[in-house]
Amino acid sequence: MQPIIVCRYALAISCITAGAALAQNFPARSVSVVVPYGPGVGNDVVARIIALRLSENWRHPMVVENRPGAGGAIGTEMVAKAPADGHTLLIKSNSQIINAYISKVNYDLVKDFSPVIVPGVLPYLLAVPGASPAKSIKELVALAKASPGKFNFAGSFGSVSHFMGEILKSSNAIDVALITYKSTPDAIADIVSNRVQIWFTTMATGLPLAKGGQVRVLGVSGKKRASVLPEALTMTEAGFPTLDVSATFYILTPAATPRPTTALLNRDIAKALALRDVKDNLAKAGVEAASTTPEETGAMLRDEVASWDKVIKASGVKPE
Repeated sequence: MQPIIVCRYALAISCITAGAALAQNFPARSVSVVVPYGPGVGNDVVARIIALRLSENWRHPMVVENRPGAGGAIGTEMVAKAPADGHTLLIKSNSQIINAYISKVNYDLVKDFSPVIVPGVLPYLLAVPGASPAKSIKELVALAKASPGKFNFAGSFGSVSHFMGEILKSSNAIDVALITYKSTPDAIADIVSNRVQIWFTTMATGLPLAKGGQVRVLGVSGKKRASVLPEALTMTEAGFPTLDVSATFYILTPAATPRPTTALLNRDIAKALALRDVKDNLAKAGVEAASTTPEETGAMLRDEVASWDKVIKASGVKPE
């Protein structure tokens, strides 16, 4: 039996050594980070900030590829089917989790991907038009209850904003309806003009309008108040912890990517995220820099999938 044990031990050492050697030579060519949306969205901004720094540090560049379509499914499926060598990454957020429940997709975010790191979190906020009489979320809910069917919220079907509205609706028994928009500028126009009364959006989108007095922020997600908007209560402080929803960004690789390669990617991205200029550039986009291990990233992803499963089922929203 002893020779068999030695052979097995030698084989394991050989596999580890081969994986380590592969990681030492990584990247062997340019690395693509796929954004499953068009330019300018949160995923894209975070990817480009990280890619700029890694392109400077690696001997091969990191290239951002925008592959929009089908609610993020096109780019996501592309990465799931890519060679599992660490040279193709995906940066995803809550929207891809939601999309898997309201559309037919050919991927499983937990089974078909290997977690690398969470580079940042983008808080969401609840805002009302500057002309709204509501000075708090509680006042907003009271106004909506007093005028059933007359309050609307802006969003697009299947978005985080959509389901934040559904959470507000179901947890407070109010009659509010989604007004769907194909573009953010159209939604902003109706919010600013008080044609739509409730707006869930990211800090990056809502902050300039809040600073200009065009909208009033009643609550922000996160465990602490946003440094860029310190006067705004957190959702929990405002008494609405179920609205504490943020866009968590995940960097993933195809599922069979070797662990040494995933570990190297995690190490190099974490080093970039620790730099002051990277943190500052993320903060300018409203993103709170983060840094997690692959194991922590996987646990966060699994928990978020389970959480959105409950929210979407409770909402009663059916696939289009």
